[in-house]
Formats: sequence, structure tokens, C-alpha cells
Amino acid sequence: MDPIFWLLAAVVIGWVGQMYTTYRQTMAFNHQVRAMRPFGTISVGVGGRRYRGGRAFVAIAVDESGVVRRALSLSGFTTFARGREVPRLSGLRVNVLAGERSIEGLSKPQREAARQAATLLKQGKRTATQEAAV
Repeated sequence: MDPIFWLLAAVVIGWVGQMYTTYRQTMAFNHQVRAMRPFGTISVGVGGRRYRGGRAFVAIAVDESGVVRRALSLSGFTTFARGREVPRLSGLRVNVLAGERSIEGLSKPQREAARQAATLLKQGKRTATQEAAV
């Protein structure tokens, strides 16, 4: 067999392996996020850049009064990263997360992701209120 064939075969096998581990990571994070449902309304945000500093995903569970009850972050450079609790966000109000204030203990991508999750949640509630008024 031609060496080019073996090189292409190795590349394809590596790509399929990466796709599989990415799928497993996504399913594991989704399972963790679904487990947060009893704590309130869920919102997920993404922050950071793919190759500069990495990306972070933050999921928050917010109760009826606008307080974060649970928070989960997924960040890392490999597909072996798993979601971890973010206790620093628990107890904060959504308005604080949506604001510009820095939060100690969060990386820049995590802070951006938390801000986006809070903003999306606020926009969704505002839209639901407007639709109910019509």
C-alpha cells in the first residue's frame, strides 16, 4: 500500500475519534445542565475565543426572584474537559451577572459566558412578558 493511503487513513481515524470525544463531551455537559432544571430557569452562554485563551460555556439556573441558584462552567482545551460547579455565581442576582462588574475567581471567558447567559435570560423574560401583554 502507498504511504499516502496510510497517512490519509490515520488522519481520517483521528478526525473520527475527535468527533466522537466531542460528542461525548457535549452529551455529558447537556446531562449536567438538565440536572439543574429543578433549581430554576436555565440559560447557557459562551465566552472567549477558540484559540486565544480558550472558550468557556456557563450554564446558570435562576429562580423566580432573579437569583442564581446553581452555576456550571465548561472550559478547557481538550475534549476531556467536564463541567464544574461555579459556587462564586450562586446567590448573585441576574442583573449583577449581566453588568460589567468583574467577579472574583472567574476567568475572562467565564465572565463573558456568564454575562451572555444572564443577558439571554433577561431578554427571554422580557419577550415572554411582552407576548403575555398582547
